[in-house]
Amino acid sequence: MLQGTNQNDTLLRQLHQAVEIRSSNTLKLQPKLIQPDTSINFDTVRQAGNTQQAISNQAEASANKPTRTQTEQSIKFDSLKPISPTKVETHTELPRPGIVLPEKSLLRDKPDWIIGVYILLLILLASVRLFYNKYLNQLFHSIVNYPTSSRLFRDRSVSITHAAFRLDLMFYLIFSVFIYQFFNLFHVSFGQTSLITYLIILGMVVGYYLLKRLIYSIVGVISDSTQETSEYLYNMHLHNRVLGLSLLPISLVIAFASLQNPRTVVYIGLLVCGVFYFLLIIRGAKILITKHFSIFYLILYLCTLEILPLIFIYSMVLVKNGIK
Repeated sequence: MLQGTNQNDTLLRQLHQAVEIRSSNTLKLQPKLIQPDTSINFDTVRQAGNTQQAISNQAEASANKPTRTQTEQSIKFDSLKPISPTKVETHTELPRPGIVLPEKSLLRDKPDWIIGVYILLLILLASVRLFYNKYLNQLFHSIVNYPTSSRLFRDRSVSITHAAFRLDLMFYLIFSVFIYQFFNLFHVSFGQTSLITYLIILGMVVGYYLLKRLIYSIVGVISDSTQETSEYLYNMHLHNRVLGLSLLPISLVIAFASLQNPRTVVYIGLLVCGVFYFLLIIRGAKILITKHFSIFYLILYLCTLEILPLIFIYSMVLVKNGIK
């Protein structure tokens, strides 16, 4: 029994030494290790070697064979294509706000007192429009129609006088505001606050027309043409009243509209003033020609009483402040 056990151990050691399985497919045996008297079942050895070789081949095949995950990744990477940089677009979605009202910041330096002037002007306009609407229609018609202005000059009543006074007050106020806005945009300063500057301009405007009326009255007395002078002065006031009504919306736009270049509106206002002044000169010439005045008096009238004062104002106020 002990001898059989020793023989088995010897046989196992010889098999371990004899069986060398590498990368080759043959079974190498060392004949010198096998004792002649030992009986070996070569079929069993050959079967064990084939089994060990099959296991080794399967391990090598499984190592060389790619797994399913590797195959899928390889297919995915092969199907990927580079994205052209010109086709890449980014989108940023911001949360939608609720109801937002538009707002605009106005950086404007407007004095508060000018609002009070506009309120007074609108009150005067509303009263004339409410109580003297018929006179307003005749007033606009008299600018382009001389017989209408002559009829208004002859038929002066108390109601017309009240309406005329309110419109004259409107003209002085709005014309002074327009001149103030003109000086403010072109940086003409009197060295005073805005309200004091406006009052100075208002006093200059009122003084100019009072002085002009006084000079015309003196010339009428000297030339014995008081009736014609009075008619011309009446037409001058008609044109001034309509001019004041025309300057009101222009002045409101300059004061409260958000404009990139408000000087354009100022130029429009100056053009309107020029048109009314030209119409007044034509009306004065027509009055003098109708009353059979000589051409000499007509030229003297145009040069001394109309053109010369404007040249003086232009040279004294505008040129000295750098406005040409």
